[in-house]
Amino acid sequence: MKWYRIKFKAKSWLSSEWQADTIWGHLCWGLKYLHGEHELTDFIAAYDSSQPPLFISNGFPGDLLPRPVLPSPALVSEKQFDRQKQAKKNLLLSPEEFNHVLRGEMVYPLPKPKARHRVTLKNQINRITNTTTAEEQSLYPFEEHYFNTISIYARIANGFEDRARELFQYLSKTGYGKRKSVGYGWLEMIQFEPFAGFVSPHDANAFISLSNFVPAKHDPAKGYWETLVKYGKLGEEYASSTNPFKKPLLMFTAGSVFYDSPVRDYYGRLIAGLSSEHPQVVQYGFALPVSIRLSGG
Repeated sequence: MKWYRIKFKAKSWLSSEWQADTIWGHLCWGLKYLHGEHELTDFIAAYDSSQPPLFISNGFPGDLLPRPVLPSPALVSEKQFDRQKQAKKNLLLSPEEFNHVLRGEMVYPLPKPKARHRVTLKNQINRITNTTTAEEQSLYPFEEHYFNTISIYARIANGFEDRARELFQYLSKTGYGKRKSVGYGWLEMIQFEPFAGFVSPHDANAFISLSNFVPAKHDPAKGYWETLVKYGKLGEEYASSTNPFKKPLLMFTAGSVFYDSPVRDYYGRLIAGLSSEHPQVVQYGFALPVSIRLSGG
């Protein structure tokens, strides 16, 4: 498998976070619409083989990368305490800072430009009259995000590169996330290129995940992590199902770190059984790992 970086330019506000499982779901719908259900079934089945076709990261602003979830070092001075306190607020790293961390070096990340966030008020639609109402309780807050550019990292199997490019291009044409039918999530794909990879040390003994993931049975358990509970929802025509909501799913977040040597090409798994109405639905739960050197391994 080869590393690639895919970069999008945002043309509108977005209503969904750039998480690997959501991105992968969009690619699956694109594969179904472009090439049929049979090819989608084969694509999903390939993840149970020795040659999965594609692994992807979360989406990150610009060229930034997630800060590893690691314990704070022992403090030796008040100055170090102040630097560490400020650094805790910076959850994203520049490529240079990220590569220093991969080598086991101490980094106090500098502040980065933050993504724009805002909360707007939306009005509920009366399903009987198909109009809004003037009642105060019908208003609800709706969170919106804006990144100028978004980078996704991927490892793509030999021979699947053209298909992957086609699917990401489809994503850029059809939009990303919730409410794309009313103007959210408009994108332009500005880069789909081989990526040289990260400067990992030869004596790596752990990995940092660039994606949210769910561990497989025999994945390593020693490490440092944070979690989130994903409340997923079915997409496209499945969104109009009687019950479009998936069961809650506990995931490790991007930036989580686990000891393992040698580091494998991927960790995690596909998760089935999250939709009672559509049992064939699966959720992407793979880690895209980058090798890192940690002490105490």
